[in-house]
Amino acid sequence: MRNLLLISLLGVALMPALVHAEEPACDRSGSKTTPSPDGQWVANVQEEVCATPNGAAAGITVVIVSAQDPAHSQRVFIMPVPRSRDDWPHIRWDSPTAMQIRVPNLSQPTAPNPEFAGIHISMAYCGDNPDDRAKAAAYKAAVQQWQKDVSAWAGRRKQDADAAGPRPPRPEEPALAFGRCID
Repeated sequence: MRNLLLISLLGVALMPALVHAEEPACDRSGSKTTPSPDGQWVANVQEEVCATPNGAAAGITVVIVSAQDPAHSQRVFIMPVPRSRDDWPHIRWDSPTAMQIRVPNLSQPTAPNPEFAGIHISMAYCGDNPDDRAKAAAYKAAVQQWQKDVSAWAGRRKQDADAAGPRPPRPEEPALAFGRCID
């Protein structure tokens, strides 16, 4: 869970560069493709690593591509790169004009674009457990506060080791089920 949290934090830190940047030069992995029921569209789930002004950014994206005109496409979703390809989003077409992006319960995705070319796009969590997501978010916030507290403690310790007191305790990581998508 700790490695997953670090990977997620890295992805979230780099996400604004992918979301708000002009179309940068990107390398894309092989994708998982899911055609729409009528065969007019294909949803590609792939990893993108893109050059940014400050280095590079990576994310898992969903791109909808027209089967007749591959140039007619749009990235509609992005999330941090998970530890395993098994935790990539899964696509479920409910109809030719309704697509659902299914993500693991503890992933930290951005909301998808709600519509592209008449296709309504929604997101759902596999193993949906809002309480576990809230616990994961609270733990993440507690770790960030702990990092600030440890930095302040280290500064006090440099000035007067005896007066600094004990090092702040690290927050306890909750045991949570990840909620993988298996459909």
